[in-house]
Amino acid sequence: MARPTPDRRLRQRARVFGILAFWAATLSVLSVFTQVVSVAAPLWRGGPFAATLLDTLKVLALTAPALFFVAGLVRSRRVFGRIGQGDIFTRANSEGLIGVGAALLAGAVWAMAAAGLEPTIHANTLGPVAHDIAEGATQLALAALGLALLMIGRIMREAVRLKTETDGFV
Repeated sequence: MARPTPDRRLRQRARVFGILAFWAATLSVLSVFTQVVSVAAPLWRGGPFAATLLDTLKVLALTAPALFFVAGLVRSRRVFGRIGQGDIFTRANSEGLIGVGAALLAGAVWAMAAAGLEPTIHANTLGPVAHDIAEGATQLALAALGLALLMIGRIMREAVRLKTETDGFV
């Protein structure tokens, strides 16, 4: 049986990444949604409006980094979708990778700011379970983005190999 070419392997890996990124993003968004809804639940059960609204806003502030990371996953999924179709070195992919970096940076800055506020935010009714859910969603998104960086490294390695081959022709 013939071994797949590096280009074909790269396309296969890009498709697998697309599937994994979709599930990681979906689970992260569902996790954030579940956390926000569970904290906001007293609003539609006739609970204290002001305190519940404040707690909901606090949870949104803590979970926002996960949503930035999900945006990075979506952008990287688009890049790898194009790579899976054979469009490797394109301006759209370059812009997409810049978008991934911007989403990661925004999420990291927000996470650092929220980490400084966290002792104040958790002083009220937010429990450790809510915090663990948000942290799990963030870790899931970061793991998938780590996979994206591995794929980018492989793309760059392939680019170097192709450049070496073309330099040999000249």
